[in-house]
Amino acid sequence: MTGQRHNILFAIMAVQEVEFFAPIAKRLMKEEGLSAAFLTFHEAGDDLLDKEGIPYFSLHKIKRSCNGGNYPAPEKIEKLTGVSMEHLIFHEMHMSGRNREDLISKAAGYYSIFNDILKKNKTGCIVQELGGFIAPLTLYYAARTNNIDHVFIEPAMFRKRVIFTLNSLYADMPDYREKKAEVTEELQQLINEYTTQKTIVIPKKDRHFFRDMTFRRLFSSDNFRRLSRKLYHKYILDREEEYNWISRYISMHIVKAFRRKVLSLYYSHSAQGERYVYYPFHVPLDVQLTARCPEFFEQENLVEKIAQALPSDYKLYIKEHPAAIGGHSLGKLKHVLAACRNVRLLHPGHNSYDIIRNAGCVITVNSKVGFESLIQGKPVVVLGKTFYRGKGITFDVENLTELHQTIKKALSSHKSEISKRDIFLARAFGWSYKGELYENSPANVDNFYASLRSFLQGSGIIHKQEPSLENITP
Repeated sequence: MTGQRHNILFAIMAVQEVEFFAPIAKRLMKEEGLSAAFLTFHEAGDDLLDKEGIPYFSLHKIKRSCNGGNYPAPEKIEKLTGVSMEHLIFHEMHMSGRNREDLISKAAGYYSIFNDILKKNKTGCIVQELGGFIAPLTLYYAARTNNIDHVFIEPAMFRKRVIFTLNSLYADMPDYREKKAEVTEELQQLINEYTTQKTIVIPKKDRHFFRDMTFRRLFSSDNFRRLSRKLYHKYILDREEEYNWISRYISMHIVKAFRRKVLSLYYSHSAQGERYVYYPFHVPLDVQLTARCPEFFEQENLVEKIAQALPSDYKLYIKEHPAAIGGHSLGKLKHVLAACRNVRLLHPGHNSYDIIRNAGCVITVNSKVGFESLIQGKPVVVLGKTFYRGKGITFDVENLTELHQTIKKALSSHKSEISKRDIFLARAFGWSYKGELYENSPANVDNFYASLRSFLQGSGIIHKQEPSLENITP
């Protein structure tokens, strides 16, 4: 498929993404008169698009046809994109266990293929879920070097809402202080739900991760279905997909379950009346660290620095992320607990709401717990890039040498003014859009479609393109 005009190019990594985005693409084609196509990384998804009559570029089919190709040198790609190859491969190297040279070769190949597609076909905008793997990152940078608009989608901090980020890897609220902000009835209801249910949003697509990593979970029917589907696609249908490291995933889950069993010997509980600062572990291999804040990737080292920066009469409470229990190195955690006597590793069953409520302050790189803490009016020390940094409601650290003084300021501060907090929450809510990724109910699809269309219109992406009637599905 060469020389085509595509106003919107959806990049999808899995079958569930095709099932979700296909009806949205068809509505954009029918209702807005736009041309839409897909860039696929899962050949089983190609079959669905064939049935729907939606045009697509199949990455794995193109890759096979190139037969190794004459790809540009890594140094050339670094010069074109302005980022290092280490940045492009960092997430996947730690997740897949593949060696550095193979991954650099993969990134170079993908960049070459994407660049070729974008140069030979007139593309208005690329839309994809935020991800830290080679495929989404390399596509993003290929879009930017070709001066093509790019939209990342990620879950918002509010239930059933999403964030769209235009032409940036980092999500942030634009014109923060210029927008009017009022706490709507819907926002107040969400705040009330958080304070009564003591839990913030968990996107439907991620809920299966938020369970304790026991051997019972390891052998759950959900994991069995996922494994069966991957085996079926790979060995029965002979369909290639992007994230198909079956043996790697199995071994990682077994190791996590084993670590969880061993860590039960090290878990502790909060002590009555004890003064403490709370650092919630981020998911170790999450895009928030690997792509957005890789300087804080070694969280165990960070915990040591935080522990050393605390006042002598404070403990440091740490807790594994509920979606990554057993995800940390046993050796590193044991070293931290032995070297830092003021650190407590809390049992993962503890609710973060209660830990936040009783903490002197909360320290985070860019986690949801930092946002939860702001809802509770708790002082938050921010280390990394996040949308709530620099808004006048957090204690921001520019350099870890400032950590001790910044923690002291946070601990000596009073709870945030409710009015100041509400202004921030209202602006954050207004920045998000209705809809949830990969939730296929008609109501959610309607909401997501309306939100995406509104964002594309508000960003000028739809209006600045001439509508194309090519490839419209009746």
